[in-house]
Amino acid sequence: MSRDSAAGDPGIDHREELRLAQSAASGDGPAQREVALVLLDRVRRTARYILRNEADADDAAQSAMVEILRCLGRYRGTGSLAHWASRIVARTALAFARRRRADPTTVERLREPPAVPLAPDGTAGDGPMLRRRLVRCLDRLPAERRETVVLRLIEGMTLDEIAEETGVSVNTAKDRLRVGRAELRSAVLDDPVLREALKERLP
Repeated sequence: MSRDSAAGDPGIDHREELRLAQSAASGDGPAQREVALVLLDRVRRTARYILRNEADADDAAQSAMVEILRCLGRYRGTGSLAHWASRIVARTALAFARRRRADPTTVERLREPPAVPLAPDGTAGDGPMLRRRLVRCLDRLPAERRETVVLRLIEGMTLDEIAEETGVSVNTAKDRLRVGRAELRSAVLDDPVLREALKERLP
């Protein structure tokens, strides 16, 4: 439950990613497609972690990808392209979440996600199955704490970045993270498969 190992690491050379981003920003079609392919899974995953609703997550991911491609000229290569893009995905998904909460006519769709089948040996199987189980745990957290936990533990943002993206003070972000981590840990411990798979990385 952590960001990509290279995300935001100033010791990693991101010149190749910068060259790709610059080519895509200049209108190079193949470069744009390569950027989309590199980031698409992460964009979708981040949107779903933040948003409880699959349809909203799909819409947010699509909007975020459009914005990422539009803003590629602003990427400077000081951190990983994935980490830079995560800020855009988070901003987009959080905007979707705020609109949902602000609309009194909206009935939030909180149906239980489909059950996650176990592999024949009784384990969770591959990564996607574990991620679906993790989403179920995140779905138990209140919206504001869920967002903070995702941005910190999964996207690796600093508390300052989280406070900026969510529009709260650093102290509020810190408090949401503290309580949210405890709630997520409790939810993970309630799932025997996740408890075993993540026992070395529990928050």
